[in-house]
Amino acid sequence: MIMKGFMKLPLTKKSEVQKQYPQGIDKLEIGSGEHPESGYIHLDIQKTKDLEILGDVRKMPIPDNFVAEDIRAVHIMEHFCHPEYASKSQQKKIGTTLEVLEEIFRVLKPGGKVHIVTPDFEKITQSAAARKIPLYYSQRWCVGGHLNDFDIHHWLWTHADAEEWCSEVGFINVRDWNPVKSWSDRIKLNWSSPLEGENESWYRTEWYHWLFIEATKP
Repeated sequence: MIMKGFMKLPLTKKSEVQKQYPQGIDKLEIGSGEHPESGYIHLDIQKTKDLEILGDVRKMPIPDNFVAEDIRAVHIMEHFCHPEYASKSQQKKIGTTLEVLEEIFRVLKPGGKVHIVTPDFEKITQSAAARKIPLYYSQRWCVGGHLNDFDIHHWLWTHADAEEWCSEVGFINVRDWNPVKSWSDRIKLNWSSPLEGENESWYRTEWYHWLFIEATKP
């Protein structure tokens, strides 16, 4: 690992990543942010504590076919543009969902899987129309937090979007994937919310409205 005094600096080049992980990476989390998942190597565009790789998910400083088992992309894909409907200038500035999937496909080894969690636009709109959720929830899920330039939602997925885009870049076995069956299962995603409190049905509100997708690189 590159060191400067007692400070660990994140890797920023493919050559550095290859030198640090000569056998490759088993599990990679992209867009790990302030809540990195244990058991993964973490990549983010913003420098955070204990970050291993600093880079843009649209052009990761990772060699081809380098991640053996799993790439975890939790609440990151909604921050990119639609590959067709966004203007060319926005696509260049922000990046597209398809562009990120292509990069994920590139760095995965054959047999590796990607696990995506992103707001499910179909479920959100259905619940909002039936007044099953407060409008605040649908607003927050649709537009994002706006805490910084990377915290804005540019496109919400449907299952049809996921199937189309994952298949287009070459993934197979695109399927629903949801490990959360109960309130206690939230630890499986390392995700909590200040809105959760003591409400044990909270997961039905949050997780029900998220899209869980698994796809495999052949």
